[in-house]
Amino acid sequence: MSKKSNVWQFFYKASDTVATCCICNRNYSRKGRGTTCLRNHLKSKHPGEFLTLSEDIKYLDLVKREISNSSPQHPTTQLELNLHESDPDPLDTEGVSCSARCDEKLALMLLNHSFDFIEGPGFVNFVRVLQPRYVIHSRSYYENILCKDIHMKMQQHIKEQVDLLDAVSLSTSLWRGDKGEGLLSLSCSGISMDFQTHRFVLKCEALNYERTSKVACCIRDLIPSLAIEVPKEKTHCIIRDEMTALPGSLPDCCVNRLQMCVRFALQSNESLQNLSSKCKQIIDHFASCKMAHDHLKFIQEIRLTRDPCTLLPHDSFKWNSTFQMMASVFKMKDAISLYCEQYSLVQIYPDEWVDIDLCNKVMQPCEEIIRIWSNPSTSTSSVIPLVAALRDSLRTDVHNFVSSVTICSFARKLLEELEMKFSHVTSDIKFLMATYLDPRYKQAFFTEREEQLVANEVLQLLARVQEDRNGQMPLKIIKVTAPISDKNESKIDSILDNMLTTGSTNSQQATTSFGSHSQIKNLLYLYNSEPRIDRNMDPLMWWKTNIKYSSMYAIVRKYLSAPAASVASESLFRESAHLFCDMKTGLSFENASKILLIKSNFIYWDSKE
Repeated sequence: MSKKSNVWQFFYKASDTVATCCICNRNYSRKGRGTTCLRNHLKSKHPGEFLTLSEDIKYLDLVKREISNSSPQHPTTQLELNLHESDPDPLDTEGVSCSARCDEKLALMLLNHSFDFIEGPGFVNFVRVLQPRYVIHSRSYYENILCKDIHMKMQQHIKEQVDLLDAVSLSTSLWRGDKGEGLLSLSCSGISMDFQTHRFVLKCEALNYERTSKVACCIRDLIPSLAIEVPKEKTHCIIRDEMTALPGSLPDCCVNRLQMCVRFALQSNESLQNLSSKCKQIIDHFASCKMAHDHLKFIQEIRLTRDPCTLLPHDSFKWNSTFQMMASVFKMKDAISLYCEQYSLVQIYPDEWVDIDLCNKVMQPCEEIIRIWSNPSTSTSSVIPLVAALRDSLRTDVHNFVSSVTICSFARKLLEELEMKFSHVTSDIKFLMATYLDPRYKQAFFTEREEQLVANEVLQLLARVQEDRNGQMPLKIIKVTAPISDKNESKIDSILDNMLTTGSTNSQQATTSFGSHSQIKNLLYLYNSEPRIDRNMDPLMWWKTNIKYSSMYAIVRKYLSAPAASVASESLFRESAHLFCDMKTGLSFENASKILLIKSNFIYWDSKE
C-alpha cells in the first residue's frame, strides 16, 4: 500500500482536485493528482517549510545510497521500494460515512448553540487543527440536516415509542418571553409495560406575539394538526395550562390553578400590596446606587459581622417574585433598618416586619407544593393529598395569625380561592382513581361518597378486564417488603404524615358495593388491607413487584400516566434563547419549531442511539 507524502503535513484536501495550504489558506489545483505543484508552492511562498521538506528528501537520498551499496537481499531493500512509491491521495481512504457522521454530530451541536457558532474563527481554527481535511459547510447545510434528516428520524422514534404505550396523557403549554417571542408545546406521557414513565414532546411551535391572531390559531390547531397520530381511545386526558386553556375555563394544570389562587389573594389585599411596594422601593434604591449598595454591604459584614445576603429584584415572569423579594428584604432586616436610620429611605415599621415574616410562613407550603407538582415525575395522584394538606395548613394559619389583620385576611382569601378552584378534584374520577391507585395514599383522603365513586368505577373497569382475560390462570401472590426511606422534613410533609396516620382506619373500606363479583371483591379487599407504603417510595415500582395485582395493571398505567402539571414550555424556552436569536437572522419559524422538537426529545432519543 502506498505511503502518504510528507508534503501533506502542510496541506489538506478541499475537494477531489483542490488542496488548501494550511499556512496561507490558498487553494491549488492538483493536476494529475500529484504533489509537484504543492512542493513548488512551498518553495516559492514558504521557503522555511520547504527547507524542512528538503532536509527530509536529503535524508531519503542518503538512505537510498546506503541501500544501493548493500546486498539485494538486505532487509532494507523493501524500505527503498516503499520510499519511492507514488504519492497517494490522503483522503482516498476516508469513507463517506465518516464525513456524514461528522456532519450530523456538528448539526446536533447546534441544538445548544447559535448557528453563528460554526462560523466563528475560534471554532473554525480549532476544527482545522483537529482535522484539517474536514470542510465546515454553510449554516444552511446543517440546518437542512437538522430539519429534514434528523427531524424525520426523531418523529419516527417518537411514533414508535408512543405506539408501545397502552394509554397516554397529553398536556399543552405556552410560555412567553419579554421580547414578544413565545413557545407552544404539546407533550405526551405514559407508562410502559415494565412500569417506566415515558415523556415525549409531540409538537413545538416557535411563536411571535406580534401576530396575536396567529398565536390563537396555533393554540386552537395544536392537537388537530399533530403529525404524530395519537388514537383517541388511547388518550386518557388533556391537561392545558393557563395560556392554552379553553376560552372561559380554568386551566387543567394544577400548578397554574394554585398560582392563580395566590395571585388573586394578593390582589385583594391592599395592605400586603403596599408592603411589597415598599420592599420594591428599597431594592430599587440599592440597585440604582452603587454607593448605597456598598454601604449596606459594609453594615452587613463589618458592623453586624454577618454573611452578605442578596436582595432579589421583582421579576414579572416569576409567579412568586413578590414574595421572594419580600423574603430577601426580611433577611437583611437589621442592616436595612440601620441604613434607614442614617438616610432618608422609606422605612418598614415593626408590625410590617412581622407581617413579612408571617407572609413567608403562609407561602412556604404553596411554594413547596408547586415545586412538587412541577416535577415531571409527579402524577395527578398527589393532587388531592397536597390540596388537603394545604387546606389544613391555611386553616391553621388563619387561626394562629389572627393578631395580624393583614396576614389573617391573606390566608383566609387564599383558602377561599383554594376551595373554589380545586373543588373539582373530589368529584373528578380521574383524580379520585389516581389517588386510590397510588399505594402511598389509597383512600386516606376520601369521604364516604368519594369512596363509593371509586368503588363503582373500579368495579366496572375490572369487570371489563376480567372479561377480556377470558379465564386466565389464577394470579400468583408475592409478598414484597417495603424499604425504609429517609423523610424530607417540611411543613407539608408533617401535615401529610399526620393526615395519613389519622386516616389509617379507612384503609379497609370501600369494598361493600361489589355485589356478586367475588373475585374482584377479594382482590380489592386485599389491596385495601395492605399497609400504605412510605411517601418517598415509587408507587410504580410497588405495582411492578406486586404481580398478584396484575389484573389491575391496565387501569394503573392509565390513571397514573397523567402528570400534575403542564409546564414543559418554560424550561425549554429558557434553554433555547439562541434559537430565537437565530430567528432574527434568518431562521424560519418552521425550522426553529423542528429544531425545538429535536432538542426537547434528544435526551430520550440519544439514549437509544
